[in-house]
Amino acid sequence: MSTTALQGWHPGELAIQRKLGYSSAVSDSWSYIKNFMPEQHRIFHTSNLPFIPMTTIDEYGRPWASIVAGSTGEVGFVESPDPQTLSIHARLWDGDPLLNTVKTWLNPNHPQPTPPERFLTAGLGVEFSTRRRNKFAGRIKHVSAATNSHSDYRIDIAVTETLGNCPKYINTRTLTPHPTTNPTITHHHPHLPTPSSHRLPPEIITFIHTADTIFLATISTPNPNSTNSNTTNPTPQPPHAGLNARSGLPGFTRVLPSNPPTIILPDYSGNRFMSSVGNIHASGVAGLTILSFTTGDILYLTGTAEHHVGDSARRIMSRQGSLTVVEVSGYVFVRDAVPVREEPGSFVQRSLYSPRVRYLVGEMGGGGGGGEEGGGGGKAVLERGVKLAGDLAVFRFRVVENGKGKGVRVRAGQALVLDFMEWIGPPQYRHMSEDAPGEINDDRVRTWTVSSAHEGVEGVGVEGFELTMREMKGGVVTGALFNLLRSRELKPGGMVQFDASVCVDIVGTTGDFILGTGKLDVLWVAGGIGITPFLAMLRALAGRGGSVQGDVVLVLATREPRVMVGLVKEALGGMPLAVRVRVEVFTSSEGGFDVGGVVRPNVSVSVHKGRVGREYWRGVSKDKEVFVCGPGGFGDEVVEGLRGAGISPGQIHREGFY
Repeated sequence: MSTTALQGWHPGELAIQRKLGYSSAVSDSWSYIKNFMPEQHRIFHTSNLPFIPMTTIDEYGRPWASIVAGSTGEVGFVESPDPQTLSIHARLWDGDPLLNTVKTWLNPNHPQPTPPERFLTAGLGVEFSTRRRNKFAGRIKHVSAATNSHSDYRIDIAVTETLGNCPKYINTRTLTPHPTTNPTITHHHPHLPTPSSHRLPPEIITFIHTADTIFLATISTPNPNSTNSNTTNPTPQPPHAGLNARSGLPGFTRVLPSNPPTIILPDYSGNRFMSSVGNIHASGVAGLTILSFTTGDILYLTGTAEHHVGDSARRIMSRQGSLTVVEVSGYVFVRDAVPVREEPGSFVQRSLYSPRVRYLVGEMGGGGGGGEEGGGGGKAVLERGVKLAGDLAVFRFRVVENGKGKGVRVRAGQALVLDFMEWIGPPQYRHMSEDAPGEINDDRVRTWTVSSAHEGVEGVGVEGFELTMREMKGGVVTGALFNLLRSRELKPGGMVQFDASVCVDIVGTTGDFILGTGKLDVLWVAGGIGITPFLAMLRALAGRGGSVQGDVVLVLATREPRVMVGLVKEALGGMPLAVRVRVEVFTSSEGGFDVGGVVRPNVSVSVHKGRVGREYWRGVSKDKEVFVCGPGGFGDEVVEGLRGAGISPGQIHREGFY
């Protein structure tokens, strides 16, 4: 048995590798792709997986990604009688594109399939609890229907390519069987007209924007006269299918509001084989499938595809040099379909390799899910720093250049997106890095909530801004900024003025976690450094004078009450008497601290030992608008407690830390 499945890269892969400058680095890496399943792969597919995403090709030559699982959602629905065969016992539901392929095979009157690659397939096994993943590709060689069920089928696959795949961006989650499902098609548009005036419904766009995992189906249909990259023994490249996963933070895949509907899928640094995008370059088509691990809902899309590199990519997505554009030609949405769900009470662990979400050029934060807006393209220099504690500080920047003639505009609660690349420089390429995973895709772009208030004249840009931040362990940018303070050996409360050596690009303003106008009745919940947007809001209220009134409750959970209460005291400034502020501090700190300087006729402070318990939320007025900012686990507990106390989800605004 030969150990390799290929004799070289196909022309599509070579073209993308050349565009990205990877050719020399991966010229011989095709030899890692085997033509059989090693024993550990066979055990993995048959004993570890509750479902497998698989590529199937429709009668028009379009690839789709299906989800195959057994009838109960348990592992063990796959058999491997030999190293080149997988036998899958699948329950298929209406709307899944593989069902159409299976019925085509079983139809005795169906003519020879057109296109000839109709029964090509590929799959990706992902063990989400461990991040292990293995790929296979081949061809369906037999299908049979179960005699006791109209939904169950046995699908035998001849495996011709296998590869142990990179676990880099997988978000770990605990999955459990959910055998009781009711698959219901709610959107069925497998063939959009050309040209199409169809737009994706809002619920579909939201479904895409909240996804952290996309399954990507591709096919290589190269020119029959083309050959592979092994010039000493050229052989024609046969067509083949591919299936891969793209993962990141929720929202990493964006929807371009266009006609026809268009999906933008960023490409992150990986093993540099470029097999999926090489297939796209060769065929010009792709399929995308997204499933909800909590509800079992599933969205299938297919369409024409093109991969963009360099400036053409950056004209589509801000600071993204490699991406795929898919113009949707068909989609189907099925609710409550997948018989596998996240275990109740479990939490998703995000991959530390995932870069921050990047947004489409021109995408607005207020209406598009948190994108960039307002005054991109300017520059700012670091003016001074104030050390609050060992890993807490306030940095003030002065705007020295306004981009696009608009200036920098930011409302209380919003954040600024800043680019530190010119000051720090780019990272070196590494495939994996256990000690510093965030360094791999680090574009030196950071987003911080502005802690200063800017309630100036409408349309006039700010002259400077303050960022209250905590140094992140291993953080490249925060580490460099705090090193500037350490070099001066400042004590807490010490300030240092800087020269203009630290200059940053202002990418834009982002966020709809903002202070409103009119009378207030709000609950603000801050976990640690999550207090920063509320500092800006307090300062903004103080600056509005007699034009503002209302009630504010600030719940602050912190390990550093002395520092945080000091920040609140400063932010309160000349708060108008018509605004009543109640500060509730929850802390496990044993050290005492004075709150007397904060208290005044319209401001009260209460200190509680320990964490914020569920009983506290039961006393919250059901009429309050709630804003929550803090680390993920803290925010999850707060939201769960508020909902349990009867607060409507529509009243809760969340600003997460990703």
